Amino acid sequence: MNDRRSIFWMRRDLRAHDNVALHAALSASDEVICVFVYDRTILDDLPRTDRRVAFIHASVAEAGAQLARLGGKLLALEGDPARVIPELARRHDAGRVFANEDYEPSARRRDAAVGAALERDGRALLLSKDQVLLHRDEVLSKSGTPYTRFTPYYRAWLQRLGQDERILGDHDPAPLKARLAAPADGASNIPLDQLGFDTVDLEGLSLYPGTTGGRRVLREFEGKVGDYMARRDALALPATSGLDIHLRFGTLSVREIFRALGRRRDVNDASVAGWIREVCWREFFSQLLFHVPRVADGPYLDKYAKLDWIDGAEGRKRLDAWKNAATGYPIVDAAMTQLNTTGAMHNRARLVAGSFLVKTLGVDWRAGEAYFALKLNDYDQASNNGNWQWVASTGADAQPPYRIFNPASQSRTYDPDAAYIKHWLPALASIDARDLHEPWKRKEPIPDYPAPIVDLADATEACRRRYAAVGRQA
Repeated sequence: MNDRRSIFWMRRDLRAHDNVALHAALSASDEVICVFVYDRTILDDLPRTDRRVAFIHASVAEAGAQLARLGGKLLALEGDPARVIPELARRHDAGRVFANEDYEPSARRRDAAVGAALERDGRALLLSKDQVLLHRDEVLSKSGTPYTRFTPYYRAWLQRLGQDERILGDHDPAPLKARLAAPADGASNIPLDQLGFDTVDLEGLSLYPGTTGGRRVLREFEGKVGDYMARRDALALPATSGLDIHLRFGTLSVREIFRALGRRRDVNDASVAGWIREVCWREFFSQLLFHVPRVADGPYLDKYAKLDWIDGAEGRKRLDAWKNAATGYPIVDAAMTQLNTTGAMHNRARLVAGSFLVKTLGVDWRAGEAYFALKLNDYDQASNNGNWQWVASTGADAQPPYRIFNPASQSRTYDPDAAYIKHWLPALASIDARDLHEPWKRKEPIPDYPAPIVDLADATEACRRRYAAVGRQA
């Protein structure tokens, strides 16, 4: 076994630049072999048209090109990483495998299996922090316990960032590039169709893969970040950052984004701070999932396990109408059409659609979470779970149960001219905006558009009774 030969295992960090694990491998080794594994335990359950796989595939190609320009090579393999990575280490007689840590329960189980297999061979798996600025136990309360309320976590998180400028440091591989290996055997990527997936028009969906795509989106956001707080909730405006998918798959490091925004002195500080606060929610949910992994399968607040959800035939009918954009509530149906068509959904629309499923239709939040997991381009388990439990009032520091998003008032406030609705539901383009906020009040039904699946007042009262019953039992 060669302790000076290592493997860098690329996962949700699809880039060569500012990659902590890659830099750690290069710093500690004489020779580093880089690999990406198309994980069949995940891919085999996905549809052929999955947009995320196409995005990953294109990003792997660019990451491979980046490493090639540095004199290295990215090996692309497929299979179960618990088998593939130990076999690769044995084949190349590598003593250590470096990778960036993933905090999702399934990823932790995978890494435990890989680490155990390597250890049996006398090798080691070494994990680095990369996908978040602060992780696990870096932000704890004074009593040494994880935070379960966001605001104190946010204050402590900001304080911790301000104490150590190295957190935002740049891990440039170029000075150590001579240590990159370029094995003659093995392909640098695997054709998408060979993996079992169809080609996707990513640019047509405004999905720009790789670091090149991430930096393009970052530049665009820098140009409009000054208006972020004023415009981010406007459904018809492209005012959000668009960086979610790049953070999810690591085509751009979160440190590079923060360094770029930190250089901006010509924008409204409140807007930059507002966006940073949203990033902190991502890290709050990440550390919560790490410390309380049971939230992946059930409510954070145990009492809400007793909620009397509407299930059976009626529950399936309501869930199907929601999935298929046929609820009779235009703002919800527009949001679901955007999701089904593009794999994206405006952040405000996610809250509206999520609250509608859980509190207006009375369907278990886990059904909505699972559907978003299947459809969202930027799906991240911690954030998806955290946000669904927030709207369902079952999570840590969630909205109170009596807060029920009214789709009509949300529509009037955040899409007053119904521009968002008409864009995603073009069949309604000729209908007056006033009638699209509350179509059930229109004198005549909207042609070829479903009637509301539930009465809003009745559904709201039923929601209050459902949560109140749990409160009485607690």
